[in-house]
Amino acid sequence: MDKPSQIKVCGICNTRVADGLMGYSCSVCYRKSMFEKLPAGEKFKALLEVVPKRYAGAEISHLPKSLQAVFMKEIDDGVLLWGTPGSGKTYALASLAKKYVSEGYTVARIHYEMLCLKLRDTFNPNAKKTEWQILEPLLNIDKLFIEDVGASHRLGKQESDHSVRTFLVLLDMRMERCLPTFITSNKSVENIGESFDNRISDRLTLFNVFAMKAESKRAK
Repeated sequence: MDKPSQIKVCGICNTRVADGLMGYSCSVCYRKSMFEKLPAGEKFKALLEVVPKRYAGAEISHLPKSLQAVFMKEIDDGVLLWGTPGSGKTYALASLAKKYVSEGYTVARIHYEMLCLKLRDTFNPNAKKTEWQILEPLLNIDKLFIEDVGASHRLGKQESDHSVRTFLVLLDMRMERCLPTFITSNKSVENIGESFDNRISDRLTLFNVFAMKAESKRAK
């Protein structure tokens, strides 16, 4: 009777499964080592694939201490930053995205309304992608950043059934896979629940939630 194969642990981090180069390291540690070997210009290009150029200089050390404390530890379900436009939500998450890219994680950043537009475009008979082909990569990425959830609707105005279903699928499947999601919104958890539904707000209560109350940086 064949013996069950043993699971090899990464020889670098000693926590994740060794699924990287030659079975010695995990894929995260392997990507981190490759990133560290890049020239400065190539590192910058790699960061710009995820972080907008406007926020390329974002640093966790510039954030409030409470955010720094959360961003420097392992985050399980996710983070929700909410507040008025210009209060630093995108800057804060850009600094975290930079950290994750440099650490070797796969990272994706999307605007929620743009995602909904792409999904609605799949209803076109000539569409080149299905809804699933657009959503699946976002369900499996290590770290997913979603900007401006609920921003296209006023407070109290209900999101469409399609929008609710999309957001619920993203949250549910990523939480089941223990993959964190990082969200910005102009609305609080309660207001998001009113615009989407209680299933969404219930899940967001498991997140690290921060109200960004700083004055608008865009007006300065």
